[in-house]
Amino acid sequence: MRGLCAVLLAVAPLASALHAQRCNPAPTALRAQRCKTAPTRRQLLSSASALLLLPNVACATGNMPAVQGKTSNMDGSVKKASTPAAAKEQIAAGFTELGRLLDNFDDVTSSGGGDGVRRVLGTVGTDSPVYLIEPAFRLLFEADETLPMEYIEKVESLMQNLASADSEAYSAIFIEFSSAKGKPADYFKRSKVAVGKARADWQELMGFLKMTS
Repeated sequence: MRGLCAVLLAVAPLASALHAQRCNPAPTALRAQRCKTAPTRRQLLSSASALLLLPNVACATGNMPAVQGKTSNMDGSVKKASTPAAAKEQIAAGFTELGRLLDNFDDVTSSGGGDGVRRVLGTVGTDSPVYLIEPAFRLLFEADETLPMEYIEKVESLMQNLASADSEAYSAIFIEFSSAKGKPADYFKRSKVAVGKARADWQELMGFLKMTS
């Protein structure tokens, strides 16, 4: 409910402005100037969906210190992709990285525990190409008017699955010291399943983008 309220608060001023413009038509030159700066329906939908997802995917797009294993590399110079070419390069690298994680999941958890998984997911440190991946996918959506809304829905699914994989891996770190039932292996198993779903989403998105996987 809070997330929905945040979206409504964010979009309300824009809706009000659009309504005022319809009720009080401006001169042609002024209307043309507004059209150059007014957000499109496509941008509004994309922004609204991002706001709704914030509570669920914040941990999948952040940069947290390691709880266990090697020290994380926190490089403040790593920024989100700023061009379509850079975004596609990051997306291709991230897809490969998730595939490597799936192929070596047991080795990753044996040597690095839950944080070993989370480093690949981009939630611990900044080395993984999965770090800041959502802005890369969204940049391409805004740059290409031919992409359907199904694309942005798949981005949301991807981020939810990455968040689930991260949450399960994080829980595996502490379950041995918790009163909750379960074993680290149970959480790692669910984390791996979520990684697999995320990679499937990723592959579909690359299909939308006409990128070879």
